[in-house]
Amino acid sequence: MIQISSPMKRDFIKETVEAIDDPKFTFVKEEGVNLLFETDAPDQAAAAAKAKSAIKATQIGSVLYFSAKVV
Repeated sequence: MIQISSPMKRDFIKETVEAIDDPKFTFVKEEGVNLLFETDAPDQAAAAAKAKSAIKATQIGSVLYFSAKVV
């Protein structure tokens, strides 16, 4: 499971991460500032890095403070 933590723009982060095609991410739940996603990727760390990269590639994500990790 991948956890993305951000106090702001959580809806934007959900939409951005779920739009990634390979690997596929599915939003599971929100716990405070943490967004939890399931992924079909065999390498969870690489999936977390891909999600972070996809968010950073957006205009908002390039200035947004957040973290992505495997839990």
